[in-house]
Amino acid sequence: MADAAIRTGRRVAFHAPGQPLELRDVEIPAPEPGGVLLRVVIAGVCGTDAHRLNGDIPAPKSPVAFGHEGIGRIEMLGEGVTTDSGGEPVANGDLVYFSPSKVDGFPVAGSATPGDDNAPWPVPADRPSVATYQDWAWLAKGTGFFRIPEGTSPEAVIAFGCAMPTAIGGMTRLGGVKPGQIVVVQGCGPVGLSSTLLASLAGPSQLIVIGAPDERLRVAERLGATAVLALETTTREERAAKIADLTGGRMADVVIEATGKIEAFGEGMSLLATEGRYLVLGIYSGPPTAELNVVRMVNLSQQIIGNLGPARIEDLRTVVELARDHGERLGFADLVTHRFPLARTAEAIKAVGSGAAIKAVVLPESG
Repeated sequence: MADAAIRTGRRVAFHAPGQPLELRDVEIPAPEPGGVLLRVVIAGVCGTDAHRLNGDIPAPKSPVAFGHEGIGRIEMLGEGVTTDSGGEPVANGDLVYFSPSKVDGFPVAGSATPGDDNAPWPVPADRPSVATYQDWAWLAKGTGFFRIPEGTSPEAVIAFGCAMPTAIGGMTRLGGVKPGQIVVVQGCGPVGLSSTLLASLAGPSQLIVIGAPDERLRVAERLGATAVLALETTTREERAAKIADLTGGRMADVVIEATGKIEAFGEGMSLLATEGRYLVLGIYSGPPTAELNVVRMVNLSQQIIGNLGPARIEDLRTVVELARDHGERLGFADLVTHRFPLARTAEAIKAVGSGAAIKAVVLPESG
């Protein structure tokens, strides 16, 4: 086993909404057998982080470390570790993509009841962990990580953050998009853009994206949208009429909710065709109820599928493969619009929460 010398570094700790994030100096031990120590290179900022700071997710009883989208450079491999979670050989210095996920019992990031004290994420701030808002990520045995191939941009991998594995997991639970189907995506944040890309690769006849601002709608078109509808300049009735016109009155075989807004649910259901499927990816916090015309749903044989995150550990490997195969051609790395040092993590999260950033990242090595 590599030496057990203690390292020191910084870690961001969250106490409660309305309180400033704390930047702590901490000690980091060598990895345990089967574990890995990473120098965090990029920490992606997720909308969940903004929900946490805003108080949409119940505050923890004690300070926690967080950040769950990461790219790191292998500093030390624990005893017995020679490959990543997909079986690819790894060595010190390799760049890897990682998240708070375990090969056995995946996923650990997430809970049916956000804020549940028994949930495995986020983790206490007083111990080494896989959290990404810190200099060193300490991966326990069994934590998922995947090597980034030479020539693949790390920013292309992190560009969609946890949104891409979430969308991949959703597609798995949906049963996928069939060639020639009509798809509507509600929202063009990271989850919506991820869903747009995945749907486009499946070969739909039409792929319509509803969202804002225009800058993100242009990205949706680059990723494969055949039509876009600006949320800010259309009404719900106008959007429904336009989609009816585009589809000859059929409406959508698949609607994907990626807004995080409970009010989007009713509109999404209204856009479904007979035997349509509604994949809900974004509504995981906030008001928990929405009206549903159950009789219409049953009479039209429609389905509603909920999905919190990745369906399996291999979904993380797929993120790397998508960046490798399509990242340069489609400009994935260009989605990273805001970069911040670790000491300004709160600003990075606010940039995401306000919608100012398409994708914001924290770069611990920059200060």
